[in-house]
Amino acid sequence: MGKVSSMFRNLSSIPSHFVPMASLPTGIEPWRIPVPDGINLWIKRDDKSGMGLSGNKVRKLEFLMAEALARGCDCVVTIGGVQSNHCRATAVAAKKLGLESYLILRQTDAELQQKIDPGKCLRIPSKSFTFQPGLTGNLMISRMVGANLVMVSKSEYARFGQKVLLNNLIEQLEQEGKKPYGIAVGGSVPLGAWGYIKFVQELQEQVICDLL
Repeated sequence: MGKVSSMFRNLSSIPSHFVPMASLPTGIEPWRIPVPDGINLWIKRDDKSGMGLSGNKVRKLEFLMAEALARGCDCVVTIGGVQSNHCRATAVAAKKLGLESYLILRQTDAELQQKIDPGKCLRIPSKSFTFQPGLTGNLMISRMVGANLVMVSKSEYARFGQKVLLNNLIEQLEQEGKKPYGIAVGGSVPLGAWGYIKFVQELQEQVICDLL
């Protein structure tokens, strides 16, 4: 991940793999809204990080996807709501790096029209599946970059939980001869947190440069 600030050097397990994908550093701009006298608000524009409107999500993925590549994985699997920002960002990152993406997306029981085979908590759709879960928002972007969508209902999600659903799909892909890399909801794991450690380092450098 390049040079590590002295404030972070005592942390254990500094990542050895990092793949740059975002347009960094993102700028810091004054936020012009009514505030009490003597207060200045500034906003860090991670909405301009690039990567298909990935915002701050790409910061975690720069470390998570690097580990997937280092392990020789050919696809990534993650899970979230049907309009998950994280899932969309993962699909875009996977496309950029030449990996397949599988998104387990949670919908309400009423929204979910695809039937799940009895006894199975999920089913990987074939390339020719005709279920049309929608063409709006994050879901549209995920489909545009070729993500494989696995739809589950909220009741299934509550019954099995994210870990079981994620591991179930990973096992199915392994049985098909693929080498998947699993990413927890939101990429919220210790490795992903390094994206925000790097963010703090970036912010520190910007503030110091401004002061100088």
